[in-house]
Amino acid sequence: MKMWIKNSINPGKQKQEKMISGMYMGELVRLALERFTKEGLLFGGKGSDMLFERGRFYTKYVSEIESDPPGVFNNLREICEELGLKHATEQDYINIRYICECISRRSAHLVSAGLATLLNKIGEKKVTIGIDGSVYRFHPHFHNLMMEKIKELIDPSIEFDLMLSEDGSGRGAALVAAVAARLKKENSYRAIPYDYFIV
Repeated sequence: MKMWIKNSINPGKQKQEKMISGMYMGELVRLALERFTKEGLLFGGKGSDMLFERGRFYTKYVSEIESDPPGVFNNLREICEELGLKHATEQDYINIRYICECISRRSAHLVSAGLATLLNKIGEKKVTIGIDGSVYRFHPHFHNLMMEKIKELIDPSIEFDLMLSEDGSGRGAALVAAVAARLKKENSYRAIPYDYFIV
């Protein structure tokens, strides 16, 4: 992964963002696939020019791959064909999906750890978190992964919810905050606007 760090935007900076955001998630998967292919663990050791091209495995592929039900590889088969990997086997499909799931889960857990720390620090008993970003919006399991991990990490007395900010990160978070301020007056309910940028 040192090569990825060297080739990323602002090398050595924004390290957490590079582990969690949609701008980088597809490339993380591609690098894992490239490494396992070169080690002979995927595709019989035979990759493709597109697989080995930086930035060619898009983050939307991760969401599409994980959108298929377990054991079904319709989206993944199409993606492999698009990447020149028509020789991929069913075992390759299983392994690729597992790699995507690992990187998605790590991303969701890292985001959740930050939010859980904030929730525990603030100490409010009822909180709504406004979230924006394409991974949260389109990934089929990201919301549930975050809900599960945050529950695991916060004080059990805290009630929270995650809400998609529909109008863009800044405006969406501002809207959630405005609604929360009104609800706080009426029901003692508070929201934390949290700009979660995922491109």
